[in-house]
Amino acid sequence: MSEVVFKVPRTLRRGNIKQNERESVTQGVGLVRLIADTFELPDLGQSSVLDMGCGCKLVQAIMQEDLPIGRYVGVDVFADLIEFLEEEVSDPRFHFQYLNTHNQMYNPEGEPLSADTRLLLEEESFDIICLFSVFTHLAPHDYVSMLKMLRRYVKPDGHIIFSLFLNETTEGGHSFWDGVVKDWTDNQDKIFGQKGEFLEAVEDQEPPDFLDWDPSQPLKWAIYSRKHARELVEGTGWEIESLNDPVDIIQHYMVCKPA
Repeated sequence: MSEVVFKVPRTLRRGNIKQNERESVTQGVGLVRLIADTFELPDLGQSSVLDMGCGCKLVQAIMQEDLPIGRYVGVDVFADLIEFLEEEVSDPRFHFQYLNTHNQMYNPEGEPLSADTRLLLEEESFDIICLFSVFTHLAPHDYVSMLKMLRRYVKPDGHIIFSLFLNETTEGGHSFWDGVVKDWTDNQDKIFGQKGEFLEAVEDQEPPDFLDWDPSQPLKWAIYSRKHARELVEGTGWEIESLNDPVDIIQHYMVCKPA
């Protein structure tokens, strides 16, 4: 284990507010291992990784636990975080980039995201592109734009992996929707969010394609049906390899390769 203790101010950690820093790092370690296991790699020591909506979780995990990494590029709409990471991380394997694109939750004043949005990065240069807790906050048009925009940066034999909220319960009970159903069962008159849409979603054979679960907090929970989540990939330059159930460290997650 590395002797590095890489602290990030709480004001710059915009992930799960219930997590303390140690829990955040532990989840980051789990996500790095999930990536490696998904692509049948011993570790990421030979991989070039683009982390979109990077936050600080993977960076802290890799540095503090001395996890192997070939190249890591973190991109985020949070300018203060990117400035902090650029100043504090001197390891040449790491690079960070600010991207001022619009997100209703995290960057409402940003520029619209489109398929033509460009990163200051070489095209076809990444083995793995990962997005954790990004599609969980994207409306359908940005879901499509993000996939199209990122397609140009993956190597021909590379992959993308991203988490998302699906409107379905799971056997393991780890999904956001599992929690919604439990809350509804336990507190039928107190459920937060859109009661009508919830009833429609759980009672209809065909759940809504998309649901912004709580409009008072726009896109805090962007909920997709499995069918629509798959449909939106069509025509983006990606081909779905798998759509996986949640585990304790991640919501549903999709894995795609270049089409």
